[in-house]
Amino acid sequence: MKRNIIYVVICSFSLLIGCGKEPIKQISEQQSVNTTTGNPTAQEVLRMDSNANIFMYRDTIYNAGVSWVDELNLTKDVQVTEISHQSNVSKDFKNGTANKLEVGTKIFRVKERNDILIVETEKGDIRFYQLVEG
Repeated sequence: MKRNIIYVVICSFSLLIGCGKEPIKQISEQQSVNTTTGNPTAQEVLRMDSNANIFMYRDTIYNAGVSWVDELNLTKDVQVTEISHQSNVSKDFKNGTANKLEVGTKIFRVKERNDILIVETEKGDIRFYQLVEG
């Protein structure tokens, strides 16, 4: 009789340990998926706002239409690049690609901040804010 009780206890304990491992593994996998970070991609930005006006410079997406950026007093500095490709396919984005700006559009740094660029267009200057995680 004692032997049967010990056998039942050992089997029950083994069963509980075995069942306990899988949920912990699932939680770990979920946490690793949720904690992945990085700068937004063109695909992510356009998925959230299909009308966004964006371009890529130095592997980072810049976005126009940020109201607080448009209100800042900024001084245009030297030209840093220009648009070399235009695409509405977010997967095709690389440095120099824009979805709305024309090829040849000049892009300038500003003296006051490192996270804003000014773009010269025929309709006037447009300010673009750097989209970074952090």
